[in-house]
Amino acid sequence: MDRATAQQLVGIFDVTAQKALEQQLRALATTDSLTGAVNRRHFVELTQRERERSLRSGAPLSLCSFDADHFKSVNDNHGHVAGDHVLSAITRAAQSALRVSDVLGRLGGEEFAILLPDTDLSGALVLAERVRAAVAACEVQSGDSSESAASAPIRVTISLGLAQLRGDEPIESLLKRADRALYAAKDLGRDRVQA
Repeated sequence: MDRATAQQLVGIFDVTAQKALEQQLRALATTDSLTGAVNRRHFVELTQRERERSLRSGAPLSLCSFDADHFKSVNDNHGHVAGDHVLSAITRAAQSALRVSDVLGRLGGEEFAILLPDTDLSGALVLAERVRAAVAACEVQSGDSSESAASAPIRVTISLGLAQLRGDEPIESLLKRADRALYAAKDLGRDRVQA
């Protein structure tokens, strides 16, 4: 076949919409829809990756587990919409106190965790205290249209537990130790950080 008789077909396809859809699906699969924090599954994946990096490099790795103090009373007294507002406010406040390298995840309900790469326990204590103070400074409007509810903003505190990776311990063990420290913080009066 000579060049004069050969025909070429050129196809041009705009993949912009396809790429946008892929990005949207990725966000839906990794992000908590209410708060915008990473979801539990993605948080565990990221923590596992960071654990492996920490084991290779010898860099410290810490984890912070926290939840809202007396959150059930927020839902009972102000309703679930107000509870959703509180969870979103907690997320924004916590995120404002974190470094770019830190990862905030919503593990479920009012339970959150923060992955702290390259951070030992003393550094984690400083960062967790910043998060605690940022949340304690929040005032959340209930979202209720009644005058009495609108005039009294909801204040919430959090209790935080910390753990630093020990050797090659599994992620589940690190999470359990951070949770035990969180429950110790609650037992000691709430609105505090415990290692």
